[in-house]
Amino acid sequence: DEPAETCKVLPPDEEHAQAQIDEVYALSQIFPEFQLLSETEFIDPDNADPDDYSEESRKYTHPISYAILLQPEDMEIQQELWPPKPISLHVQYPVDYPDCSPIIS
Repeated sequence: DEPAETCKVLPPDEEHAQAQIDEVYALSQIFPEFQLLSETEFIDPDNADPDDYSEESRKYTHPISYAILLQPEDMEIQQELWPPKPISLHVQYPVDYPDCSPIIS
């Protein structure tokens, strides 16, 4: 038997990586329901803040992916129009993002 080939993801160049990290940080500040799905490593594990997504706090593994739980602001809309199960927007950044579209599911 031959060993299975592994698919290695190339990291983005410095400019694209910085844009992606900046966007993740901004989105984490806007959406309290933000959840980072890709792996990171805290730069200072002894003083790690799980809600700090800045590049000063974490070293990111690419591709970056995250989810945002979508919720209506109005309870009336939630009761009448919103599906009974939670809805999340899942996003993954390709190497060349933001020059190309993210993968959204």
